[in-house]
Amino acid sequence: MLFEIKNKIDEITYLCDTVKAYCNSNDISDEKYHDIVLILDEMVTNIIMYAYPDGGEHVFSVEIEKTNDSYVNITITDNGIAFDPLAKDDPITSLDIEEREIGGLGIFLVKQLSECIEYSRIDDHNKLNIKVAIVKKEENHGSQERK
Repeated sequence: MLFEIKNKIDEITYLCDTVKAYCNSNDISDEKYHDIVLILDEMVTNIIMYAYPDGGEHVFSVEIEKTNDSYVNITITDNGIAFDPLAKDDPITSLDIEEREIGGLGIFLVKQLSECIEYSRIDDHNKLNIKVAIVKKEENHGSQERK
């Protein structure tokens, strides 16, 4: 499923609603739907807020594809300023909040919720591929264990 998203915050609601329908029709558990939405919310918000300093209207793409019964691949492509979210060191979560650097927790969360993340810059476009492990609804039923 391919989405064309404008760099407007209210687009996130549309994206999340559509992803919910996609997950339901592809037998993806509610737990994994929430993980996918957290990932999308973080990454799409970063693009909307920071990728286009000129402030004009821009469009970028989000593609979600269930590759088999085990994974969903998310590909986000934008033509904003170059930004590799993997280049920043993970925050030191053992420090008190007052002692931590500002920023980086969202990307850290995305890393924790995904199996694999790859970034590339090709022809003035940022491309982020995120692989998320999924559990079918019947496999998740009754289990509190995170897979």
